[in-house]
Amino acid sequence: MKKRLIAVLVPVALAVSTAQAAVFSSFDGEHGSVESGSEILFSAGSFDGIFDFTLSTDSLVTFTGGTTVPLLAFGLFDESDALVSGSVFSQATYENSFTSVALAAGDYYYAPLFTVAAPSLASYSFESHVTAVPEPQAYALFLAGIGMVGFAAKRRLSTT
Repeated sequence: MKKRLIAVLVPVALAVSTAQAAVFSSFDGEHGSVESGSEILFSAGSFDGIFDFTLSTDSLVTFTGGTTVPLLAFGLFDESDALVSGSVFSQATYENSFTSVALAAGDYYYAPLFTVAAPSLASYSFESHVTAVPEPQAYALFLAGIGMVGFAAKRRLSTT
């Protein structure tokens, strides 16, 4: 039993020790309401994680993140590799800075904007939130409802 365990653990330990980075991601196809991603460097190097996702409808995307290195430029790209929006992550930004952008349906990805020389065990992580952008008809119905409430209130005030 011990020989089998050692036979399994040795290749796993070698694979982990030779890996430069690990990317952890909840992104898998269609963007859910909240997704997250992170990358950890096991040896000195640069961040190169890519986090792909798809939006099926026009949406408002908000993302925030932080890093253990002093500064990390992080971007949101469309399917033609054009930068749509970006942010600078630092050790203090995770809960203090949000970047929001309205996006059309399509394919997008998050990635560091440029390679940063980072020490071993450097990392970054981020969260991405998606909310649907209301259609113009929804605004029209909302305004019509407010108008009806106002009209009913005016009638009540004028009858008393």
